[in-house]
Amino acid sequence: MRLKLILLDADVIIEAYRIGIWLDLIGRVQIAVPSIVAHDEALFYSEEEGRIPQQINLPKLIQKGEICELMASDIEMGDLYSKFDRVFVEGLHEGEAEAIALIYAQKAEGYKFCTGDKVAIQSLAMIGYSSEGISMEKLLSNVGLQKNLSHQFTESYFKKWLGIGKKRLITGNGLSKSST
Repeated sequence: MRLKLILLDADVIIEAYRIGIWLDLIGRVQIAVPSIVAHDEALFYSEEEGRIPQQINLPKLIQKGEICELMASDIEMGDLYSKFDRVFVEGLHEGEAEAIALIYAQKAEGYKFCTGDKVAIQSLAMIGYSSEGISMEKLLSNVGLQKNLSHQFTESYFKKWLGIGKKRLITGNGLSKSST
């Protein structure tokens, strides 16, 4: 029975596929992906296979009911972007922004967002939702799939950038003037 609710960024999906645990992860947690990730960002092309690997063909997995798709409205995306200054927003990829907008709009209740992107991790803290994020390392440990991971997917990396995001929340660095 899959109990954990996880909202994944494209980088985590590709890494899980690369290290050979993607199908195991789907079997152990209820996975949702932002619409932008499902249809744009995770269209990972494998030179070895000459196409998108079928295991991570997200639209097909959604169609088969193996993973869920969540979508933020334009208004919800705008609400999120309005929290940050222009320079900070430029570092936030659209799929990550959609995931964080879903959390901020409380449309992903119960889900933890898993990413290895430092700007996305910081942004969670900067909007006061630090507890809604999880590192890939911690996620895999929680479901019995421990693996050696690239540094950006480790718990120490996640905590470091979450801490920096918390400092930015206090100082206002990266936040829009209307948010401070």
